[in-house]
Amino acid sequence: MNIKINRNSETAIYLQIKGSIQNLIASSELAPGYKMPSERRLAQELSVHRNTVVKAYSELIAEGYLYASRQAPRGYFVKTPQAAQTFSGRFFPLEKKMLYDFNEREKFFLDIFYNSVHQESGCLGGIVMDRCAYPTEQMEEIASRMVYSSADETQRLKKNICKILSGENIYVNPRNIQIVSETNQALNYLMALFLHQGDCILVEEPITPDNVSLFRQKELQLVTVPMEADGMNLSVLEALIHKHHPKFIYTMPSYHNPTGITMSLEKRLRLLQIAQACNIPIIEDDCLREFRYTEHRLPSLYSLDSHKSVVYLHSFTLSFPYEIKTGYILGPYDLAERLGYCIMVNETSVGNLGLYLLNEYIERGLFSKHLSWLAQHYRAKRDLLLSELEGLRNLGLSWETPQGGLLVWCSLDESIKERQLCSIASRKGLLIMPGFLFYPYGYLGAGHIRLCFSKGSDEEIRRCVALLKESLLECKRAGSTGDPEA
Repeated sequence: MNIKINRNSETAIYLQIKGSIQNLIASSELAPGYKMPSERRLAQELSVHRNTVVKAYSELIAEGYLYASRQAPRGYFVKTPQAAQTFSGRFFPLEKKMLYDFNEREKFFLDIFYNSVHQESGCLGGIVMDRCAYPTEQMEEIASRMVYSSADETQRLKKNICKILSGENIYVNPRNIQIVSETNQALNYLMALFLHQGDCILVEEPITPDNVSLFRQKELQLVTVPMEADGMNLSVLEALIHKHHPKFIYTMPSYHNPTGITMSLEKRLRLLQIAQACNIPIIEDDCLREFRYTEHRLPSLYSLDSHKSVVYLHSFTLSFPYEIKTGYILGPYDLAERLGYCIMVNETSVGNLGLYLLNEYIERGLFSKHLSWLAQHYRAKRDLLLSELEGLRNLGLSWETPQGGLLVWCSLDESIKERQLCSIASRKGLLIMPGFLFYPYGYLGAGHIRLCFSKGSDEEIRRCVALLKESLLECKRAGSTGDPEA
């Protein structure tokens, strides 16, 4: 067979064999139905180990170039190519084509988020920060005094991040840090570098639809782990690890989105033990860290980890003007270095001007003061929302008080249809996020709604709860009368 092997090549020999056979098939030198030499015979002909040929043949079978017959005539044969696709002539609008890869849950979720950004009132839907939460006047003062410099602000920011993290009992140096625009971009890079099509990742459920979309578009096997009152169910996690052999575990141990649950210290330690025993790295998303409403501070998984098995993600996008978009990844030196190469190849580095403003804000001592103000401001918002919701308990709404974060996860009585409730609320001008969006494979039992208190004044929160009460009452009336239009 006309196969040439370069033994000095960096390309593995089995890949050279595979590529040569692909070319022979593409050029029709090997026609459909042609019987390939046996593994042993081709190995002898090429002076390679039989397993090398087995590996090449296996990949050619997986990719549809060959097939193996176990019945007479036995052996490997060139596969007949599938018939070329024929077009019906019918035009499908682009929106319909896109929805095949962007499912209804993800579209619904992003529509609510988009409307939360642009709707001035009635917003309990998306995590959208109130403009008053951003230090715009101080930013304008810093910008007005800025002197242009061509210096790279990235290293400066890494040193500042190290100082900030020491207050969280996380001690790293700049080599552990890679700057990104936000946590979703960080996840994207991690998936691109370390995961391949079909690899499994374990995640907590419920999970935000934008993350589901990211994992699905990478064609990963997404396996969900149910939540308990103190974090993910570790017994289920262990069983799923043995069944699916995941490559990563993704978790939000502090102020989980959407449930607001904080993982207990006992579970944090046990999760690390499980991950280390099974040699599975953990991705820890701590994007809501600044919004802590209790004096008790639980250590991050990263600070508890002694085996370099945790990758830590954080972002400034909720504590600093969103347009600047800056976040970071913590990990071992080689991980940060590889991510840096990936960022350079994709030319997606964060702008120098935004980094300059952030560096100045941190170094002037303004950032730490702003974080204290943020925690007090949003704790008051949380308390106000929960106080207003108390009058709705008898209407089938229940919840647990979150220790931090920007949302309240409410459970609904079984008599309430969450989609119907959200539809009624929308007609009244109130945006709320239905719980079913956060369950990619569906769920049993009562429904949920997620209420975000990140945007709007105290008066607006009271108005939103009043509209929610009206919506619940209307939903209950519709349920008792069986009106499907409600």
